[in-house]
Amino acid sequence: MTTNPTPFFDYGLLVGSLVNIGRVRPFNEDEVIVCPEAGFYAVSDGMGGLPKGGRTSLLIKETLPHRMEAAMRTIPPFPSPETAAGHLKQEICQISDMIYYNYNPLKWQAGATLSGVRLTGRHAIFVNLGDSRGYLLPRNRKKIRQITDDHNKAAEWVKEGKISKEMALAHVASTKLTRFMGKTPPVIPDLFIEEIFPGDRILLCSDGLYGMVSEADLSAIMRSSSDPDRICERLVEKANAKGGWDNISIVYIEVMNE
Repeated sequence: MTTNPTPFFDYGLLVGSLVNIGRVRPFNEDEVIVCPEAGFYAVSDGMGGLPKGGRTSLLIKETLPHRMEAAMRTIPPFPSPETAAGHLKQEICQISDMIYYNYNPLKWQAGATLSGVRLTGRHAIFVNLGDSRGYLLPRNRKKIRQITDDHNKAAEWVKEGKISKEMALAHVASTKLTRFMGKTPPVIPDLFIEEIFPGDRILLCSDGLYGMVSEADLSAIMRSSSDPDRICERLVEKANAKGGWDNISIVYIEVMNE
């Protein structure tokens, strides 16, 4: 459990994170990013069909915190959510382009998802490329709410009414990402700005979690303990009990009063 002194965020935080190989995959390609100095948290899932998929998620973990900390020194101490979102988008795009030009111009070798959140003022700025997810469980609600959109063909078919959201989880088209870190430039991440209150809970996770655990169970487990590390452990236990077919990466954040 970490109590994070995140600068320029009006509230305190309790943060837990965990990566687990699951029960099926022979190696791990997921990473978590915990960077309280920049108020940034994320998960990244390396694309298993590419030779350097796992290396890509590790590269993002090694590069992004330094870029975020450096960027904070170039913007006002208390930026508007829109200004902070613009800078976040710029950093994500530059890293994605760097991955593409280093690995992918001649032959696709590298790619990864990224789902993250930047906390500033009284807002959470969610950013997403790929099919890892960002969720919000408001203090006064029982049900978790998916903030990010999945960037895969199955999600497109859900929007078109061709299949249900439940069908999309197991559909082969869910493995065909339409946007990801390392894609041909320009890559355009989604950004979502949410007002945050004490008692709210944020969950960032790869498909190894949400693909195995229902949103009702996610909500229940997130309210089951005051210890964020224990919540992460229970989420992993639930995913593995359901089959653990993929790597599992989790960042869990509970917003506290100052």
